[in-house]
Formats: sequence, C-alpha cells, structure tokens
Amino acid sequence: MKEIVNDRAVASLILARIVYAVNWFNIASVFSLMALDFNEDVSGLGVLTGSFYIGLGIFQVPGGILAAKLGPKKTSIYGTMTASSAALLSGFATEFYQVNLLRFIVGLGMAFVFAPGVTLIAKYYRKQAEGFGVGLYNAAFYLGGAVGLFGWSVFAESTGWRPSLIASGALGITTALLSIAFIPPDNIRNDFIVRGSQLRKVLSDRWLLLLSLELFGVTAGATLITAFMVFYLEATLSASATLAGLVGSLVLISSLLASPIFGRLYDETGNARSLLFISGLLLAFGIAVASVPSLYAALVSTLVTGFAFGGGLTVGFSAARESKKVDAEYETLAVSWVNSLQLFAGVWSPVAFSFLVVRFGYTAAWLLAGLYTLLLTSVILLSRRKNTRQRT
Repeated sequence: MKEIVNDRAVASLILARIVYAVNWFNIASVFSLMALDFNEDVSGLGVLTGSFYIGLGIFQVPGGILAAKLGPKKTSIYGTMTASSAALLSGFATEFYQVNLLRFIVGLGMAFVFAPGVTLIAKYYRKQAEGFGVGLYNAAFYLGGAVGLFGWSVFAESTGWRPSLIASGALGITTALLSIAFIPPDNIRNDFIVRGSQLRKVLSDRWLLLLSLELFGVTAGATLITAFMVFYLEATLSASATLAGLVGSLVLISSLLASPIFGRLYDETGNARSLLFISGLLLAFGIAVASVPSLYAALVSTLVTGFAFGGGLTVGFSAARESKKVDAEYETLAVSWVNSLQLFAGVWSPVAFSFLVVRFGYTAAWLLAGLYTLLLTSVILLSRRKNTRQRT
C-alpha cells in the first residue's frame, strides 16, 4: 500500500527542509573565512552559535501557538521567509555584531518552521507510517546539513563567504514560494479558540517534559560536533578546509541514515524509552572518542554521533507528536514545546565548550562533554512507559 497520500506536498516539504538545514549549518563551514575578516577566534563561533539557538529556542512555543491559530502551513511559510531573508542579509554584514543579530533572526524564523513541518509531513503519510515520514523529514535535514557543511565550505572557498550566504538565503525564499504552491491550505476550524487550559495541559505534561530533557542532552552533545568539528580539524589537526568540511558533514550523513531506521523501529514498537536510551549511550561514546587527537578518531566520532543524533531526535519528536492528550490543533504545540526546551542546550553548550577548550584544551573538553551527555540522556529512564505510543 502506498504510504504517501500527497506526493507534491511531501516533495516541497522535503526540499524546504534541505535548504532550511543548509542555512542552519553553513555558518560553521564559512566561519574560518569570516573570522579572518572580523578578527575572531573559536569564542566568536561559540557566541554566534549561541545567538542562533537563543532565537531558535525562545520562539518555539509562540510558533506552536501560532500554528494552532493560523495552521501549520502559514506558520511554516512565515518562518521560512523570515529565516531565509536574514540568512541572505548576513552576506552583507560589515560588523560581527550584525552577523550575531542576523543569526538570532535566522533562529527566530526557523522556530516557526520545524514543528509545523513535523505535523504536515505526518499528515501526508498513512497511519502507522507517520514515524517513517518524520524520519524522512529529519533525514532531509541532515542531507541539507551535510551540503551546508561540506558543499558550502567548497562554495565559500571559491566565491567567498558573503556570496555563499546570499545564495543560501535566496534558495530558502524559493522554497517558501514552492510551499505556497504545492502544500494544500490549512484546515482551520472556524470555532477554534486557543484556550489557556489546553496550553497548560501541554506545557505541564510530565512525559513531554521528560522528552524535552532527554533531547536536551542529545542536542547538548551533538551541537558540539556539528558546530566545532570543522574548526577543530582545521585549527588543531591542520586539516584543509575541504577535508574538514567533508569529515564534519559525515555526522549529518550518518544522521540521515539513522532517521528513517529509527522512525521505522518506532512505528513497529512504539518503545520510545528504550530507543532514546540506546541513542544516548551511542552519542556519549561518539563525543568522547573525539578526545583522541587524530583524524581517524574524528571520523569515528562524527559517524557514531550522527547516527545517535538522528535516531534520538526522530524518536523523540514522533513520541511528542503522538502524546495526544489535547485537541489535534495542539499537536504542533506539543512538538514545539519539546523542541524549545531541548534547543536551549544549543545556547550555552557551545559557549561552555569554547571556554573549556581555551582553559583546558580540546581533549578534556570532549571527554567532559561526553560524560555530561551521558548523564543528561539517562533521564529517560525515569519514565515508567515501555510502549509509549497511544494506539487507537
């Protein structure tokens, strides 16, 4: 039986997700060139990454509420246009503080895109295949991230970092126009009102809070690999920009492979607790391996971390979407709530890691990050749920 019920809508969502990820990750691949213009070092990359995650984190819940009121399609398009426009303008920045501000706006816009996208992609898959659809949507993110890390490092080396950011922003605007054309209009109830009681029910749900903490640990660890691995290889192991971008992009290729696999496992078992704990163990191991100062260790680290990252996020967001204790209109809010809390890991994690690197060196920083990730991702064991899907 065919699993997809609207091919054009799914295709436009996947394409938009790929370009969305390019605009998310390409800043790390062009930072070494940008740092020369603005006289910045690894601390600048930490602050830049933190600015992005602040915008991305604090506007998740407003994005979920807006999606409940206006619908996921409109919310996603507004967010894509905002993020893409800011990414494009980053190519014209003359001061480093301007890039920081624009990265905050990129994060703000993207906060209105992800959770509505999860709701939409699941809508266009048949029952008992939604987890695979969410996994495919996440896989598109990792594919775009790999293009952003590797492809944009080559692009920036040949054209400069400014044209590369302008091009990625323009591509994002194009995907918003395609979404307008190919995604069906939102089906909004005329009598629907956003109610405080329903909002409180979502925001206080214990299972959603545990999922948030679990994914907080996943993001805290994986962000360090995606944000710092390219720069680490260039600055510490003297790798070329192209080689560093290639190795760094493997974390996302590995995530791409893991996402549909874990999505299918979740469809078949509904056991989010076990799947999330396994991904947490793998993630902590992968980060700790990066403490060995060699290209081979970096390669193993990116592959293992990426596999755990893709699997953890796919299972976590699928479980959040199916925690249906409220009206269907709040499904996007449930995903946004889980996403908002875990994204704050990306605010402090890069800043703290850059401090540890400056103070103690990369070896100690990677080991401490691996240990901390293990502690955080073990929180899912506090849940008593074994089969977490609420089957109908």
